[in-house]
Amino acid sequence: MSARARLLASAFLVLSLGSSASAETIGYGDAMGVLIGACGADVEANCADIRLGGDRIQSCLQQNASRLSPNCVETYNQVVALLQQRAAAQEAVPKLCESDAQRLCSDFREGHARILRCLIREDNTRKVSNSCNQAITDAGWR
Repeated sequence: MSARARLLASAFLVLSLGSSASAETIGYGDAMGVLIGACGADVEANCADIRLGGDRIQSCLQQNASRLSPNCVETYNQVVALLQQRAAAQEAVPKLCESDAQRLCSDFREGHARILRCLIREDNTRKVSNSCNQAITDAGWR
């Protein structure tokens, strides 16, 4: 796959997933790699003349949706779902871990992920509730 196809697929991912977490989630770097592998040829074939930015790659692919490979479409949908799960877990961590943080990390000041670092310390992991531990894992912070 050409460098342009990789760049276009990367831009597509960033533009289409920008603001978009369960036992299995995916990080943005891994998502990009998966999508480049599954959709790079589709981007190159259908959108090679499109300039990056301004959601142009995403729009091009939407306009050419009927031409995209089934693998690209399926992979894209799976990746989006996994990224949304991760974002949901990241949003849920403060509430799910509130009592654990009060119990185990009361001497830590808020900010700069100090409380999170307290919760994921090796000596605290077994003391943290299962729901908090799972949310931290799903959020990609462990």
